[in-house]
Amino acid sequence: MEERDRIADLPRNILLTLSIFFIVQCIIFLTFSLIVGFESQYWTIFLPISTGFHILILIMLLLFRDDFYIESTGQKLDRINLANIITLSRVSSMPTLLVLVIAAKEYSIRIPVLILIALIFLTDFFDGLISRKTNQVTKIGKILDSVSDYALLIVLSIIFQYYLLIPGWLFWLIITRFGIQALFMAVLMIIAKRIEPKSTFMGKVTIASIMVLYTLEIIKMILQASSHMVFRIAEWIVAIIIVIGIFDKIASFFDTIKSKPSAP
Repeated sequence: MEERDRIADLPRNILLTLSIFFIVQCIIFLTFSLIVGFESQYWTIFLPISTGFHILILIMLLLFRDDFYIESTGQKLDRINLANIITLSRVSSMPTLLVLVIAAKEYSIRIPVLILIALIFLTDFFDGLISRKTNQVTKIGKILDSVSDYALLIVLSIIFQYYLLIPGWLFWLIITRFGIQALFMAVLMIIAKRIEPKSTFMGKVTIASIMVLYTLEIIKMILQASSHMVFRIAEWIVAIIIVIGIFDKIASFFDTIKSKPSAP
């Protein structure tokens, strides 16, 4: 009976949590809208993107409901724990952050948007800390943490391209890298019915190099520096790392396929 109750309670809790997060993001966006008076075009961008994004997260969590368990004890959860709620708050804010940063080009909201970004980055520290301190490290938490990192990098890439901080060819190379990652995850989900969060050395180097490049581009923007050769060289180095990382990801994918038996 307890297992039957858990199976029924967890999906309801997931739906309730995602619904609350969606409402919170709408309230945040509405607050900015009322203060600065956004044109309706920003609402027509925000609402479909945020709605679709939250639906995708909902579907993902329902598909991975068997991974809601504490790794150290194997205890299954009937609701989303605190650490994962914090992680989900970061994931949920991605569409809001994207549209607000785009709007910041036209409206004077850069300081509050920077504060929002700082708060989002802080959640990346607190969710891991809380999960370890309370012995609440979960399989779904690791998956969500990986998803949030990729979502943040994709949003940052779109923002950087929108403000022309990175060249178009590099933007599409980065998006291709993340697209391949998403495709392989989908294939593994179909074949093995689950995804094991797994990173390679080149995968870590690729993500780190992109973040270093974005930091350099921000410094260039703050200093209002011209497109110095140093930045061009950095972009090409990152591009080479990404290409190597793509081949590494392909090799890792086929190794995983060979080592995983198909689900019955």
